[in-house]
Amino acid sequence: MEDSRLETHPDLMDPDWRKRAERDARLGAKKELKRRRKQAPRRRLRRGFQMTRGRVLALFLVSTVVVLVAATIVVQQMRGRAETAQPPKVAPILTSVDLDRPFDRTPAADWREGLAGITVPPGQDIGDFTAMEVDAAYRKVTEAIAAAKLGPRTLRDGNGSEVLALLAPNERTRLEPMLTGPLTVEKGNYLTLIGPNRLLPARPRMTGSLTAKAGRGGELIVHASYATAYAFDAGSGEARSPVDIVPFVRDEQDYVLRKAPPFAKADAGLGFGDGASYKSRMACDAIKTGVLAPQYADKDRPVVGVPPVDETSTYDPTKPLPSRDTCG
Repeated sequence: MEDSRLETHPDLMDPDWRKRAERDARLGAKKELKRRRKQAPRRRLRRGFQMTRGRVLALFLVSTVVVLVAATIVVQQMRGRAETAQPPKVAPILTSVDLDRPFDRTPAADWREGLAGITVPPGQDIGDFTAMEVDAAYRKVTEAIAAAKLGPRTLRDGNGSEVLALLAPNERTRLEPMLTGPLTVEKGNYLTLIGPNRLLPARPRMTGSLTAKAGRGGELIVHASYATAYAFDAGSGEARSPVDIVPFVRDEQDYVLRKAPPFAKADAGLGFGDGASYKSRMACDAIKTGVLAPQYADKDRPVVGVPPVDETSTYDPTKPLPSRDTCG
């Protein structure tokens, strides 16, 4: 138990401090003696000196008491602060996951942020489309990818209105009920839908490329082959490794751009062609409803270990799309 007696206070036990206190008291006593010598009559000097010696002793005792009282107050105040002060709140530390660098130790560690990871070739004449028109088609497709995979309304609200605004009138009419409706697996094939689990501030990482070829007369087909990695917050500490918080989505998607003529005005513009996707490191319970969630959100969590597929090939857009479903 801590010794709280005044006589054992560190200041009072310090020999140097005690010497200074005694010296200060003696100096004060000498000053008082000089003052009284000047004031007292010469014939009473001896008596005054005797009286002053008594006062010196009294002054020394009073000074000591004052110092002790002050020390008591200081000690009590320090104890009071120690008893009432709250310990600082320390954020939980996840030794296996760095939330400031969530893509470290994942296949996306060297990917670039957002659309910067998708390579877009220079425009050139293709079929009925000039180089400038092909350039414009590439821009339209990258806007559609950003709206479907990175757009705040899509990720935050599950609303596909940003994608719809880029489509040809008839294509918009066809897809609007589904892209603005409730969460479904079909909707999740067009958009990245995020459920209640929150994304980290780190922007999604992407890798991939666009290519273009001629379709039917008046058509240009732009093929997008890319992978996207999303970093989720670790929740209340469920994450055990980056595998738990970074799911991947691999997409192979055709976009069709049509001219008018030969197509009607309502069909001219951007539309969706054939497409397929592959998702991994995600929560299987959620993906079965069309929602992308981190792996730790699953009720039956898999044991972290060797991935069930060759991830080097799985997330390489130049390789064939895996056919194996990781959720079974």
